[in-house]
Amino acid sequence: MRVLLVEDDAMIGESVKTALRQEGFTVDWVTDGDAGLDAASDQHGPRADGGYDLVLLDLGLPRRSGIDVLKTLRARNVRTPVLIVTARDRIIERIAGLEAGADDYLVKPYDLNEMLARINAILRRADGTRAPERRFGGLCISPSARTVTRHGAPVTLTPREWAILDRLSHRPGQVV
Repeated sequence: MRVLLVEDDAMIGESVKTALRQEGFTVDWVTDGDAGLDAASDQHGPRADGGYDLVLLDLGLPRRSGIDVLKTLRARNVRTPVLIVTARDRIIERIAGLEAGADDYLVKPYDLNEMLARINAILRRADGTRAPERRFGGLCISPSARTVTRHGAPVTLTPREWAILDRLSHRPGQVV
């Protein structure tokens, strides 16, 4: 899964990028709103099938606010799921973010495990599935736990192998 992180705080950006990479995500990180808008608007890359799987978007960004980035993306009909991650915690700001087109809203400081759980939930909804596990014959794939079993026995995968299997299992019967 490919994630675009739009975050101007170096410490937060580095920790989120590291945590997501440890979970098998590929992360591109930009530090201002203009760069975030450009990257998220590019529907022809970096993935072979176009765009990102998810955008993690801060609101307080240099050059262009996160809300402006989000509204512009939605006006351009970019449907990539967006999780707002921000220190702005007032109810009116949360409502504005969700009404602008965000799929979820997470207030800083947040627990990385909660962020990962919200990411997994958003990605399940985006794929049209709500089940926490995907089953194919004797194979059971659990995206939230990042585990695979075959006929009940655990299967050990490298992060790259996990990413490939996860991608393929989201589109059974389709060419990827």
